[in-house]
Amino acid sequence: MVKIAEKLKLKRKEKGLSQQKLAEGICEQSQISKIERGNYMPAADLLYKLAVRLQVPIDYFFNDNFEVPSSLEHFKRLSSKLLEDRNYVDLAYLYTLEKEKANQLSEEDNAFLEWTSAILNFYLYDNKEQAIIQLEQLLTPLKIKQSVYLRILNTLSNFYSLMGRNNEYLENYELLISIYKNEDLSASDYLYGYIRVKYNHAHYLLGEEKKIEAVAEALETIEICKNWQTTYQLAPLLILLGNAGEDIIGKEQMIEYYKDAKDLCRIFENKLMYIQIENYLNELTSS
Repeated sequence: MVKIAEKLKLKRKEKGLSQQKLAEGICEQSQISKIERGNYMPAADLLYKLAVRLQVPIDYFFNDNFEVPSSLEHFKRLSSKLLEDRNYVDLAYLYTLEKEKANQLSEEDNAFLEWTSAILNFYLYDNKEQAIIQLEQLLTPLKIKQSVYLRILNTLSNFYSLMGRNNEYLENYELLISIYKNEDLSASDYLYGYIRVKYNHAHYLLGEEKKIEAVAEALETIEICKNWQTTYQLAPLLILLGNAGEDIIGKEQMIEYYKDAKDLCRIFENKLMYIQIENYLNELTSS
C-alpha cells in the first residue's frame, strides 16, 4: 500500500498535476489525498482510471504485496473497457492477477475468465487454434440463456471468420441473431452483445469484398446505437465505413467517417485507436 502511495504521488508530480486535477472526473480530491497518505486502498477500477490519466500501464502501481479486490465484477468492468480499447497487454496483466486469486467462482465466472484467456491467446499470444479449441470446449456445459454463453459464441464466431472458416461462422451468426431477436435489448448485456454480432458481421462482409452489404450492415448498426443512445462500438463502426473505400462512399465521406471516429476516441481516451486513425488521415489527406 505504501508503494502505491509513493508511486502515485511521484508520477502525479512528474506530470505536473495537482491532486484536484488528477481527481477531476474520476473521484474526489480527498480520495487522492488519502491514497497518497497510505490511508486508502483504491479499488482496481479506480486505479485503472488513474493509470490512464497518468499515462502509465496499470502494473506501474503493483508490487508483490498488493492485492486486487476479490470481486470478479471489478475485473469484468475493467476487461470490458480494455477489450473495447483493444488493450490486450493490460488485460493480460489483470487476467493473471485475477486467475491467481480465483477460487470458488461460479460456473459462469470461471467461464468468463477462460473466455478472457482465449481472447488473449488469439490476439496477444498468436495461439489462434488453441483459442478456438478453448471456446468450443467452454460452450458445451453452458446454457444458451447464460450471458457468458452468448459472449463465447460471438467471440468463437468472430474467430471462425478471421480464420476463414466461413461455414462455421455463418452457422453461428444465424444462431446468434435468432437468439438476440428474442431478447430484451434494454438490458445492456444483450444490447452490447447484439451490436458486437452485427459489427462482426459487417467486418466479415467487408473481408469478403461485399462492400455495399458491409456498409448497409454498419449503417443499420449505427442506427441501433442511436436509437438506444449508446456509443458502444460506434468508433469501430465508423472506421469500418471509412474502410469500405473511396469507390463505394467517396473520399470526402471516408475522411468524415474517420474524423468522427477519431473524435470519439479522443473523448473516450482510446489513445491507441486515436493515433492509428490520425496517422491514416494524414496519409489520406496528403495523397
